[in-house]
Amino acid sequence: MRVFYSLLLITWGLLPSEAQAKPKDYLQQCWSQQGQPLATGYLTFRYQETANELEHSQYPWQPTRYDKHGTAWLNAGNFLRQDTLTQDGKTYSSKSQLSPEELLLLDYGDKELLAVTPARFAGYVLTTARYSPVLLLQYFVQHPAAVTRSAEPGLAVYSAPVADARVRLFIRQADGLLDHATVLQPDELFGDVLTTYTYQSYARTGKVRYPTTIGISKLNGRIRDDVRLSAAGIVPGASPVLSRPEGYQMRAVSPSIPPIAVQTYSPHLHFLELKHTDDRVLVVEFNDFLVVAEAPLTSENGEAILAETRRLAPGKPVRYFVAGHYHPHYLGGLRPFVRQGATILCGPGTADYVRTLAGAPRTLRPDSLHLRPRPLQVEEVTSSKTITDGRFEMQIHFIGASSAHTNDYLVYYFPSEKLLFEDDLVWIRREGPPRKASARQAGLYQAVRALNLDVQTVVQSWPVADYGVKTIIPFSDIEQAMQVK
Repeated sequence: MRVFYSLLLITWGLLPSEAQAKPKDYLQQCWSQQGQPLATGYLTFRYQETANELEHSQYPWQPTRYDKHGTAWLNAGNFLRQDTLTQDGKTYSSKSQLSPEELLLLDYGDKELLAVTPARFAGYVLTTARYSPVLLLQYFVQHPAAVTRSAEPGLAVYSAPVADARVRLFIRQADGLLDHATVLQPDELFGDVLTTYTYQSYARTGKVRYPTTIGISKLNGRIRDDVRLSAAGIVPGASPVLSRPEGYQMRAVSPSIPPIAVQTYSPHLHFLELKHTDDRVLVVEFNDFLVVAEAPLTSENGEAILAETRRLAPGKPVRYFVAGHYHPHYLGGLRPFVRQGATILCGPGTADYVRTLAGAPRTLRPDSLHLRPRPLQVEEVTSSKTITDGRFEMQIHFIGASSAHTNDYLVYYFPSEKLLFEDDLVWIRREGPPRKASARQAGLYQAVRALNLDVQTVVQSWPVADYGVKTIIPFSDIEQAMQVK
């Protein structure tokens, strides 16, 4: 009779059935197909990879394509990979080796292992997701207390923090396989960045199901990579691809920005040397305001530069921030200047890129502009612009493609000092006879002549470390290089 009443209550919906009380665990079902069978072996496969990277290109969002091929081995706790790429007729190799205890990395063209920080070690599981979701699935299975669950049509969604990222797994309810994963991470330049890994065309080797095609949407969908797997199999073990050198250990991260060295070139011109980024920042002092040129890489560096300007010239606001071109070493620290109300000056075609950097959400790693938003003021210098207080003058000139570097290139000229400041065009040895001018040197020289500027000294932003080259350069050195055939 008791059984009868229990069944009746279940029918009426008043007493949860076993199925109602315990919803289906799609994460465990997915793990049982894609990772658990590797408890006693390794999945190995060959892969072809097309990767697109934003590098030192001529204009913003111009990707550089790399075609790679390699082999990978992995199980629930280990990942080994080696591949090669060919560029400009040369072949480069790369290797990586992850275990629960350590991460070893050898980058393309390098002979020594990269320095690995604890944060990079903790987050490398996210990098492996471009080849296989196994280690990511294993992380979720091993950290059930951190996982939350929701649902979308046809998909079970599992979310958890992984290192500094927020990760979501979208598992198909129909077959229990991982459809795609999203990773939201903080990026020093672009703020909150979403990467989506889409796993398709599943195949089987032994008891393991694995995707044979992986599409990677990066930088909030702006660029895409593709990986294709072949020749997969299960092997009992994997030989190391890298050996740990004696004494090798993870590198601790410096907790703060090192002191900035200040060099006053003249009453109006100050150079700030950021040795940790290898950059020279220009601070131009007018009667009642400042102009700052260049801010490398991060908002944190931008804040440090602003703090130094307050020590240099108390009470004088930064009216303009200008970047010689859009690359991160010159534009990456712009956001604190937006927050301070400075007008951002840039070359033609770069304003939209500046808007992207200034408007990017930074919920994962907030900076001052995210915490206290302020409207962006941006101006493109399409030819020349003069900034003056009636006594001292700064000229900004657009030389663009003449730089042989980027299409938006700007240089700064100071008539009273007969000095030109530029970012990275002139590389002249401190010792030895002059060498033939590079395309960048020649482009700068020709631009100076076309603009009819009386230049005696050229000061370069990058580098400040001693590479055996001059970074404060007599213009006569460039003229000599132009005479070498």
